[in-house]
This record gives sequence, C-alpha cells and structure tokens, in this order.
Amino acid sequence: MHKVYAIIGPPASGKSSIVKSLYDQYEIPALVSHTTRAPKAGERQGIDYYFTDKTEFTQTAFLEKVNYSGAYYGLSKEEVTNKVSSYPVSVVDVSLAGFEQLKKILGERVESIYVLVDKDTILNRYILQGADLEDIKKRLDYAELSGEFNNWQMADHVVKNTGTMANAVRQILAIMDLVSFKKREE
Repeated sequence: MHKVYAIIGPPASGKSSIVKSLYDQYEIPALVSHTTRAPKAGERQGIDYYFTDKTEFTQTAFLEKVNYSGAYYGLSKEEVTNKVSSYPVSVVDVSLAGFEQLKKILGERVESIYVLVDKDTILNRYILQGADLEDIKKRLDYAELSGEFNNWQMADHVVKNTGTMANAVRQILAIMDLVSFKKREE
C-alpha cells in the first residue's frame, strides 16, 4: 500500500530542503507542487516545482491551492494520482490545508511530519537567505496568525530541525521505517 508523508511546519523550518534531500540522496519521490512564481537559482522544473503561468495554473485541477506573497501554489490531483499509483512511498512539502485534503482522499495512507524549529532559528535562516526585515516580519506574522507554529499538536510525528539537515533526514527515515534505505550512489 502506498504511503504519503506530508512534511508540514512553519516557513524556513527546512521542509523543502528535507524533501529535496530525501529525493536527491535516497530517491524517495516527492509530490511536486505547481507555482506561478519564477524559479530560484538551482530549482529544477518538475523536481522542485512545476513552474507555470497564471493561465495554465487556473486551468489545472488542484487538491489544494494558495496565494502566498503574490504567487499561486497548488498540488494537482494528477500529480497525486500519478505518484500514488507508481511508488510505494512518497513525500510532500505541503500546508496543513494540503495535508487535510490529502487525508480526505487517501485516508490512513497519509501521515504528517511536523518540522519543529524555534523562531530565532527561522529568523536567522531568513537573514542568511538575504530576506529583508519587512518581508521576514510579514512571513512570521502570517505564520503566527495562521497557527503554523502550533500545528505540531495535530501532527502524527514531530521532527526537530535545529541541528544538521542529516539529523532531520535520519529522523524522518526512522519514522518512515526506512532507516536501512540506501543512499543514492554518487
């Protein structure tokens, strides 16, 4: 039976980096979201996101979609159907609303993993990314208002991501019962 692990948590908690690491190092496929924002340096079409324009985005059937900082993000029904029928396990970086939609469709085949990180670590990560203070404040205020710092209480599992990425990934592999999963050969 296919299992989807929904990686949830506040912004800059490391969700997308964890999903990327699970794919790059262990070949664990990710459910890839669509977005109308421009790709960042190093992001790959179909791996990190499906980058699309607003017209194409509005014509796609989504399980969940959101407008965040002027760009649209969404997880398409087609992506979920294709990955669930093709792989025994996959991961997805998704909002709590996205997790809840997946849960309605896939039931017990979906588990949430909350990436726990303190606000000081988030602030430091944003500063290292070069974000301006006004943007940082806006993101943290949005996360606070939407309850993203409290979603750990309803998650199936909690992973603390204040150390190294490798530690967070190992914790998630243990949750997935894939501790012995072999790393991809370089």
